[in-house]
Order: sequence, then structure tokens, then C-alpha cells
Amino acid sequence: MSRFTAIKNKVPLDVPGVVTPVWGRYVVPLLLILLGLLFLQYDLALARSLHVQRPPRFLLEIVENTEPFGHAIGVIVILATLTACRPGWTREYFHAGLISLGAGLCTDLIKVSYGRIRPRDLDWSQVSSVSETFQGWFPALWGLPAGTSIPSGHTTVAFAFAVCLSLLYPAGRWMFLALACMTACGRVLTSAHYPSDVCLGAAVGWSVAHLAIFVIGRNALTARITSLSTAGPAEPELSPGHPRVA
Repeated sequence: MSRFTAIKNKVPLDVPGVVTPVWGRYVVPLLLILLGLLFLQYDLALARSLHVQRPPRFLLEIVENTEPFGHAIGVIVILATLTACRPGWTREYFHAGLISLGAGLCTDLIKVSYGRIRPRDLDWSQVSSVSETFQGWFPALWGLPAGTSIPSGHTTVAFAFAVCLSLLYPAGRWMFLALACMTACGRVLTSAHYPSDVCLGAAVGWSVAHLAIFVIGRNALTARITSLSTAGPAEPELSPGHPRVA
């Protein structure tokens, strides 16, 4: 079977322990959006609290050092390192980068379309309600300063990247998800975003990655999952770079 024949023929992409269950691909982003709506009423209070009293330095250092997991340069460096270690998976790593950074571009489109002032840029003497943090549609057209708080781009990239890496290295999926969550927490603790921003960013990243892999397909990650789902008992999954022995 060629690389993409199984995908074209609609072979089910279902590998227990590797692929997110079908329900999870839809329920997780829905729950994240609902959580964001719940946080919305507490956004301003939490942001004001962090403005008045900064978190402990050691905590900030932890979350700041995980931020590259959700940054374009960090993603490129990680994937370049993986490619150097496992050159046989160059195509998989390249497509993982495209999907992750593509999710970030989707977030950038939302940022341009709808404005929200970041917590660190608020004039606290003038803000009394969370509605005042929103600037409405296309704020630049109305001469307003660009508000790029919603959604969190770092969180979007981090969650999309975590999904991609989890398919390549299933044993580390919880670590990748933890790094994505720490990236999201860091954006809140450093007053770059509100909790609702990172929830929406996580939902976008999760959704875009799963859409690209399981709906659009035609990429190396989809092909890898397809090969695992069609492999029989005599075709166990191998780590990259370890050839079969006859």
C-alpha cells in the first residue's frame, strides 16, 4: 500500500494509545471554550491581582522557560534537533512544524479581526469591567491601538505542537500536554493574556491540529497513523531510526 493510498480509501485512523478518540477531538475543544466562558467573569480580577502582586520568581522562571514550546523559533529549534537525531523522519517533523505554525497563523487572523487589550497594557485607573478590555471588530480601522490578547498565540502553537508530537512519540504525550499547559499558565502569570484567552487558544490549537491530520489528511503524520492502523500483529510499531531485523 502506497503512502497515501490508505488515506484516499478512507482507512479509519484509530490506533488505541496513540490517537485521540474521535469523541475527544470534538469534546476537548468544546470543554475548553466553555471553560473560557466561565473564566471570562474572573479575567479582570485575576489580572488585577497579578498586577498588584507578582507571582514568586521561581514560578515565573519555570513557566518562562517552557514558553519556547509555543513559540515559532522554539518549535523550529526542537524540530531541527529531532531531525538531526532522526533524519529518517524529516518529512514527519516538517509537517508537524507546518501544522503547528499554521495553527498559530489561524490565531493571528483572529487577533487582527477582533481586538482585546492585554492585561499588561491596561490602564487600571480607567478599567472597571471586563467588557472594557474588548475593542470590537477590526480596531485598527477605528484608529484604536492593536489589541492582540485574544486568543493566545503561544498557547495555540503549544497545543497544536503537543498533538503532533504525541502522534510521533505516544509515550511522551502526557509530557507534551503538560508543556502546553505550562506554556498557557505562563502567558497568564506574566500578564500577557487572560485565562479565557489561553482557553480559546488551546481550543484553536487542538482543533486545527486534529483537523489537519484526521480530516484534511495528505500529510506525513496522517500517513504514519494510517500505517499503524493497517499494520497487523506481526507489524509492531518501531521507534524512528530502528530498522527491522529479518
